[in-house]
Amino acid sequence: MRIKSKIVMVLVIFILGIGVMSVLHFLNKGDSSISGQSPNENKPLESQPEVILSEYLFTTDYLNLRSGPGTNFEKIRTLPVGVKVEVLGYDNGWYKISYNGQEGYSIGDYLSDRLDDNDFEEIDEEVIEDGETGEVFKRINGILLVNKDYSLPYDYYPGENEEAREHLDKMINTAKEEINKDIIAFSGFRSYNYQKRLYESSIQTEGLQYTELYSAKPGHSEHQTGLAFDLGGEMKYWLEEEFGETIEGMWLRENAHRFGYILRYPKGKEYITGFGYEPWHFRYVGVDHSIVIYEGELTLEEYLLGGE
Repeated sequence: MRIKSKIVMVLVIFILGIGVMSVLHFLNKGDSSISGQSPNENKPLESQPEVILSEYLFTTDYLNLRSGPGTNFEKIRTLPVGVKVEVLGYDNGWYKISYNGQEGYSIGDYLSDRLDDNDFEEIDEEVIEDGETGEVFKRINGILLVNKDYSLPYDYYPGENEEAREHLDKMINTAKEEINKDIIAFSGFRSYNYQKRLYESSIQTEGLQYTELYSAKPGHSEHQTGLAFDLGGEMKYWLEEEFGETIEGMWLRENAHRFGYILRYPKGKEYITGFGYEPWHFRYVGVDHSIVIYEGELTLEEYLLGGE
């Protein structure tokens, strides 16, 4: 009987021990579940790509603003380099941003939370204000900016720019070779006084509203720089929007950048340039600049001023 009793006691203790261990395991597992931890809690996590969630970011290259988070979405516009944008959200590598009242999506690869000297070229800007007239003369990175805000002095008289004329002649000759059409430069350099007469005459014949859209005030005409030319094919299309749909007009629009020229007043950008669509008006800026402007579908204002 004693032997049997000892055996029974050993069995009871063994069974109780197993039960206690089970209870402790259950409690430990429960504590882990309650705390939100998992058995793999201490395992190292794979590195995740850094997501910048600053309130504002800066563009580090010319950047497309699209209607949705992907290259398959429609392009709204191209953002200049170094402008500040407001961040509205983030979606799998694409930031939802706002720039100058327009909202859209841009890839995060070309957005930064700071401006590094290595990211941007130093801007060489020259601004001269005429004390008597209040007119402002502005040059950025060697490019004269002449528009409704920035002008030239009345005595600025450089004549036709030789480099611009040389590239213009190359462009005209190439057009003859490629499309067998004659392109004519029917208006080039204009002095301050000549532009004044044109402007005043336009007001008398066309009215102020039309003149403000298609004729610059004296001092505010690009023709006074000696770098702008009005181009045409058949005379009946000179100074007409229909020129943009002719063979010559379409060729110029798609090829002028090869020769350092840009279509200065493109369709759909009137709210930026301040002037109506002029498919005949081309401005020389140099090949390096013209290619970037053409590929980015920019105006000269967007290229030089960005978000200003």
